[in-house]
Amino acid sequence: MRDLLLSITTLLIIFLTSCGPGQNNSSESSEQTVQEETAPTVSRVFFESPADGATVNTTFPVRMGVEGMRIEPAGQVKEGFGHHHILINQTSWPEGEIIPPSDSTIHFGKGQTETELTLEPGNYVISLQFADGVHTSYGASMATSIKIIVE
Repeated sequence: MRDLLLSITTLLIIFLTSCGPGQNNSSESSEQTVQEETAPTVSRVFFESPADGATVNTTFPVRMGVEGMRIEPAGQVKEGFGHHHILINQTSWPEGEIIPPSDSTIHFGKGQTETELTLEPGNYVISLQFADGVHTSYGASMATSIKIIVE
């Protein structure tokens, strides 16, 4: 009887200490780590300058940024890579379509992240559009627009 009581007490102590507060549940911890490691990276482009709503001179500096993708000169198509395009008075280029060079679609195929633009006085929407190595647009999800006033 004494051995049975000792066995029950031992099992009870083991049970209480393994389920008590302050214990690190390793399966919960590893599940959280897996979720953090597999969380999708949000990709986006943005204007570092000018700011939305800015008033600028006819020639003004533009700084372009990207997160979740890498900048590479035009040439090869590689997943996760591309380069910037500035669209004048357009909000984005359709996904999967090639962006042709023109006065209103400016290519930065050398991988540039800074430039100077010259525009006539007026109100503009300028958009940053990311595209792959052969200028195929990543679409609206990789575009952003700002409004500026050129004086």
